[in-house]
Amino acid sequence: MKNIIFMILILISILSSLQSRVYEDMLGEKIEIKNDILKIHAATPTILYTLYAIDKEKIAGLNFPFHEGEAKYLDPKVVNLPVLGGWFGQGRTPNGEMILQVQPDLILLSDYTKKMGEKKIKNSLGDTNIPLVYIKSNSLEELVESFSYIGKLINKESRAKKLEEYGKGSLSLSKEILKKISQKPKVYYAEGKNGLQTECHSSLRSEIITLAGGENVHKCTTNNQFGREMISFEKVLSYNPEVIFIYDKRFYTKIYQNKNWKHIDAVKNKQVYLLPKGPFNWFDRPPSFMRLLGLKWVISILHPELYTFDIYTEAKLFYKLFLDIDLSVEQLNEIMGDN
Repeated sequence: MKNIIFMILILISILSSLQSRVYEDMLGEKIEIKNDILKIHAATPTILYTLYAIDKEKIAGLNFPFHEGEAKYLDPKVVNLPVLGGWFGQGRTPNGEMILQVQPDLILLSDYTKKMGEKKIKNSLGDTNIPLVYIKSNSLEELVESFSYIGKLINKESRAKKLEEYGKGSLSLSKEILKKISQKPKVYYAEGKNGLQTECHSSLRSEIITLAGGENVHKCTTNNQFGREMISFEKVLSYNPEVIFIYDKRFYTKIYQNKNWKHIDAVKNKQVYLLPKGPFNWFDRPPSFMRLLGLKWVISILHPELYTFDIYTEAKLFYKLFLDIDLSVEQLNEIMGDN
């Protein structure tokens, strides 16, 4: 009888091992996960969007509802998923009960979330053993690296590799440009409805300026990861940037008529650009994979003598690869803010 029980225990152990595996995440944590991952709750926007690009069928729920401008470029099945919330600062907390109802096979979290405290996360989920997997995607380099980690996690290595190759191509272009340039254009990143919010040169939110061979004129150390540093117009005037990138279309539509801003070189020389957006911003907020296309676009603006950018051809390729969209000229015009 003891031998039979022993054999049954061995069989159970073997079957269990066939149904699970040990996965090492981007923080070096080893987690036991199911072999066949069907549903994932990506608990931060950046990671959610990356999961969408690799395998949107695995998404269990959203961090917050997509607005109309985003939804038109996304799969309706994903857009209509339940809103579960997430852990990404600014007082955001998820709906633990809804997460448990959805029953994801695992939860993807950022390294920033780890710093917030894993105990809080587990407490909000109650008595459950949902595996927690950590992904780093703060810088563009980390974002590109995260593709292979997520691909391995959900057995989509081939798909992830295609995205990774595009990402590495953007970063390689950046390195080539940085080797060739002798002078960096002075760049101001204008946020807010009056253009008087910005990001420090040390912030990852303005990373594209640096990678594209520009000089962010606002030199400071950011106080928090959310940015939007307040600045006076007098300070912008003293910086006298050669190029301005604008986040808010309301400000973009009136900058050339503003009697103060017309004294700045970027405005005088018509070197003011509205950041493209669709479904997500090409530059920041949210800091998604769209930045890989945005980096090429910014390089073409700052260094047109070194890099020629056929925006429609490149955008069409990118949107098909990452979002499975056959981008039309009308859609691109809308994304570029021409409508």
